[in-house]
Amino acid sequence: MYVNTFDELIDCVEKMTISRSEKLMVLTADKSADEVPKLIEWLTAQGIKFFGGIYPALLVGDKAMREGFVIQKYQPIFSSMVLPQMIPDPIDPNELEDATAIVLVDGLSNKFKSLTDTVYQKLGDKVKYIGGGAGFYGLAQKPCIYDNDGLYKDVLYICIVKGCHEVAVEHGWEKLDGPYTITSAAGNVLKEINYRNAFEFYKDAIESIENVRLGKEDFFNFAKEHPFGIEQHVNENFFVRDPILVNERDEIICVANIPEGSNLYILKGSLFSLLKSSIRIAEHCAKEAPAQYTPLLFDCISRAMFMGEKFEVELSNIQNELQYMVEGALSIGEIASQNDGELIIHNKSTILGLFTTEAQEAEEAC
Repeated sequence: MYVNTFDELIDCVEKMTISRSEKLMVLTADKSADEVPKLIEWLTAQGIKFFGGIYPALLVGDKAMREGFVIQKYQPIFSSMVLPQMIPDPIDPNELEDATAIVLVDGLSNKFKSLTDTVYQKLGDKVKYIGGGAGFYGLAQKPCIYDNDGLYKDVLYICIVKGCHEVAVEHGWEKLDGPYTITSAAGNVLKEINYRNAFEFYKDAIESIENVRLGKEDFFNFAKEHPFGIEQHVNENFFVRDPILVNERDEIICVANIPEGSNLYILKGSLFSLLKSSIRIAEHCAKEAPAQYTPLLFDCISRAMFMGEKFEVELSNIQNELQYMVEGALSIGEIASQNDGELIIHNKSTILGLFTTEAQEAEEAC
């Protein structure tokens, strides 16, 4: 359920029936971030357990909302705040059958990969994964993940539930040039491509391919249209990495990890190819949908920036195929399982899940 103000959130929650075994997931749009301390204080005072994140925008039907809150109710079989290399022992693996982990993480943390590795090392492919990186529209790192104990940065929150029927991923980006080799990288920093400085290599490639001049000052304007594709040797597909800035050493900072030694492509997309991918993911999920479900959507912030006003067409493409209201967030890095069960961090992608859980009850209560 989406509400626009904190007072509306109070009214909505007071109408809900929430048992001791249930938790609320509350996603907050960044222009309502100042309300989060009050949210934490009020929900805790009511004895309600919850978790959530601050996101650049909330996705509600065919609209992206910069203010307000999305509220969904879940009955976790396990939930916890996670630090790098620190996660409580989860439940018996036998209880994880047919379970899905909702993952909210600080999307601008340089510990993003370490946090998701901590989760995957503990849970492996026993669960499906869906989630997205939290943060602010201006891409400045601030505390953005919260629960009853407070508001934090450089953390991840995991909530494992039963009842997720489908998780799908699409991006619509196509190979433009490559492959090259990532010869030096550390975390989310791309240092060298084919043994050359990363920015200089990227600059020369873009200038040659697109017949333009590229400088540091306009790097993001070109980079949002020419992200990287990292090859997955298991199936010859690739996942997308979003280059966001160049540091003082002319290294390229990306959202999430850059795996050294992997093949890298420069990608290009068009409004047509990206919008077509939104139709594919919606049609696929609609075909697999159960009789009743709650959609949960994470769609990338730089994808929205690339599309501009046409981003609402992408949201309409998804909503029009689904029977129930789509809710979710504009994310800084997206999280989903691939076919072999591995947890993958995506960029510039769309992640859509269908849940047959108590989330639908929250919508009806409000």
